[in-house]
Amino acid sequence: MKILSAQQMNNLDSETLRDQKISSLDLMERAATVVFEEIKKLYPRLECSTFYIFCGKGNNGGDGLVLARLLDQQQAEVKVYLIDVKEYSPDNLFNQKRLPNSMIQKISPEDRIDISSQVIVLDCLFGYGLKTVLTAAWNGIISSINGCGARIYSVDMPSGLLADETTAADAPIIRADLVFTFQSPKQALLLPENQWHVKDFKVLDIGLSQRAIEAAKSNLFYVDQALVRSFYRKRRKFDHKGTFGHTLIIGGSKGKMGAVQLALKAALRAGCGLASAYVPASGNPILQSTVPEAMVITDPEQDFISQFPTVASYQSIGIGIGMGTAQYTIDALKVFVSGIDDTPLVLDADALNILAREPELWSFVPAHSILTPHPKELSRILGTWQDDFEKIEKVKVFACKYQFYVLIKGANSAMVMPDGLVYFNSTGNVGMATGGSGDILTGIITSLLGQGYSSKEALIMGVYIHGHAADIAVKTIGTYSLLPSDTINHLSDALIALEQDDNGLVH
Repeated sequence: MKILSAQQMNNLDSETLRDQKISSLDLMERAATVVFEEIKKLYPRLECSTFYIFCGKGNNGGDGLVLARLLDQQQAEVKVYLIDVKEYSPDNLFNQKRLPNSMIQKISPEDRIDISSQVIVLDCLFGYGLKTVLTAAWNGIISSINGCGARIYSVDMPSGLLADETTAADAPIIRADLVFTFQSPKQALLLPENQWHVKDFKVLDIGLSQRAIEAAKSNLFYVDQALVRSFYRKRRKFDHKGTFGHTLIIGGSKGKMGAVQLALKAALRAGCGLASAYVPASGNPILQSTVPEAMVITDPEQDFISQFPTVASYQSIGIGIGMGTAQYTIDALKVFVSGIDDTPLVLDADALNILAREPELWSFVPAHSILTPHPKELSRILGTWQDDFEKIEKVKVFACKYQFYVLIKGANSAMVMPDGLVYFNSTGNVGMATGGSGDILTGIITSLLGQGYSSKEALIMGVYIHGHAADIAVKTIGTYSLLPSDTINHLSDALIALEQDDNGLVH
């Protein structure tokens, strides 16, 4: 799914009117009706619900006015707070006239409104079209909404949040429990810096022109199941273990063999034909007893890696998990990277920390390698950044320079390609914020790379099924109790889902 800019969304609306020969009023009615249907799912007994709808002067406010009428028709109690200005958009003004005057109360941005925590708040002040940061004059109404304790739903965007650039941290911005955004995610909804304003969002299809969507150019994409299914490979009757590649995981050190154990189990669950580990000698009994399906090769040293094995016989190599940064390990990685052939690597954890200290070695890392840093590891590689937009731009420059595929971990993890394309993941949950989740991901991606998926496919699919498996697991385990091993146990469910049609049938 393409992620489109505010200007592109505006163009898309216009092209939809032309292609479908409808009016802007028709499109507003359609969009608001789609939101209304979502609200009905959340609150089936609308006649027992009270809605406060805050409407701006433009078409986002017009959406709110249509919602007010639709909710009122279902016997909900509705009160509209409309920003008082001299001029409204034509469609906004038209929909004002379709409501009884008694339902609408005009307010100023500075006004403080008493809002009960028992009502349902719909924020329709500003949508994606907001071009400038709101001034402090808006603190009155926005702080009233944010501080009321009620559930807050924003239509298209949390009011005050800019769609395509960083919004000042001290600007007045709605803190939405859920954002109903139209047709395409907006980039700002996906970034960690906006987490206080976007607890969650849902993309609603409002039937915009498919021709115009396909014609729109974007270097930003939102990964959904349809995309992953497009390159998912079903297995054939006469395939064998050699078909699915031999994966090698290099890592581990004293006290951190569990990381390799998790990566091996995940690699096997993700479908590699063979899995081996290269670890310090003390890791042999641990891995042989806990992952009997894997093979183990040991370093001469007991507690750390002092040299790297010959890797020509492996289809994929993941390096760094639990590896530590002993000086012998640092020296061994330098030698290994300097002499490696053109086989792409999956680099994580201490492999990244070591290379960040020796940046001249990046040029020796094979092109199309995959890097999976967490935020602190990424800052060691790139230095600091002012905001999430700058962070992504810095990663794009780095990925292009060395032809790497770089994961920016987090909610809606961003995957940066060497050609400048960026893919945001749609799966996963906060239960994954625990030690070991990254080790699993390294195992999954390395496994997929060994099975013949391209670096791009292995990264996108690996991140997606990792998150989807965790989403399945938390349905019964919850986010507090989720362990990385739980995610591994549900990888099979995530993979089965890729083979199912919309009716749940496996083909």
